Amino acid sequence: MFGFLAVNIDYTKGEDIYFKRIDGTDVQVLYRRIEMNLNYVKTLLYAYPHVLMITEQIDDIVMRKALSSMRDFSPCIEQCEKIINLTEQKKLLIDFKIKGDIVVSKMTSCELDMLDYKYFKQKPKEYYSDFDAKSRSYFRRQVSLVKKANALFERQGICNEWFEKYCLKISFFFELLRRVIEGEKRNKKKKINSKCTVKLDKSILHKKSA
Repeated sequence: MFGFLAVNIDYTKGEDIYFKRIDGTDVQVLYRRIEMNLNYVKTLLYAYPHVLMITEQIDDIVMRKALSSMRDFSPCIEQCEKIINLTEQKKLLIDFKIKGDIVVSKMTSCELDMLDYKYFKQKPKEYYSDFDAKSRSYFRRQVSLVKKANALFERQGICNEWFEKYCLKISFFFELLRRVIEGEKRNKKKKINSKCTVKLDKSILHKKSA
């Protein structure tokens, strides 16, 4: 039985991940990374710090439904199905929290700061008083960080199919995804408008110099 040593892993690219035997021979491709919808990844990052709170809310709802069942005249099977559905949602959230903890544990302290600044928002604003969030390097690093999170989530079995099969059934994730998509559309419009402004300014300067 040969051991394997991971090499040439680039989390920012949707490429094959290469492994080779410890003795240095037989470079092998063990699996191909599947690029996950980045809006799904961003939704998971926004959701991660709130998962435990959502599970507590589910517990409260289940308890209230159980206590009020005497006054609920809907068929018993419907009441049971609602409680079972909520319990399944809680199990999914706990599973996601465990996998999310593993993903976060693979991040550097600098990467965690960037995740917290944009997604988690758990540290006080004063912590980021000198944080440069307007430079091009910041935006490039955020893009790379989302791609790294994508690769790490995929290693935990979280992919497009998993997200669509389980997360989209939970209103919390569905609403978060909607907001992420709307935010991406706004950012895209801003980029287009800024490019148009730059072109206009350059044309004005050209006329003046002429």
